[in-house]
Amino acid sequence: MRLSAFLIAAHLCLPLLAVAQLRAIPPEAIKAKMKPPVDGVVEVGKYTFKLAPGAQIRSTDNRILLPVMMGSEQVVRYTLDANGDLYRVWVLSPEELDQPAPRQ
Repeated sequence: MRLSAFLIAAHLCLPLLAVAQLRAIPPEAIKAKMKPPVDGVVEVGKYTFKLAPGAQIRSTDNRILLPVMMGSEQVVRYTLDANGDLYRVWVLSPEELDQPAPRQ
């Protein structure tokens, strides 16, 4: 009986542990403002990039966003692929905005 109660309690705590995890944004990811992509092209800061094949845009809760789901300009961190195309993007949460960007 005690074991089953423990297992139930442990199972109920699992979602809380998932929320507490921090995202692993690489230190080389550059911080900038990004406009929503249009036809596979996106403005990030003062640059314009093509979206790389297999590009991923991650929301503040680390879910993958389709490019059409980005409704407004967002502050992001991003990396490029070997061809100079936009490869990975992380939309920053308010807590991540307050953190200093790594040296670039």
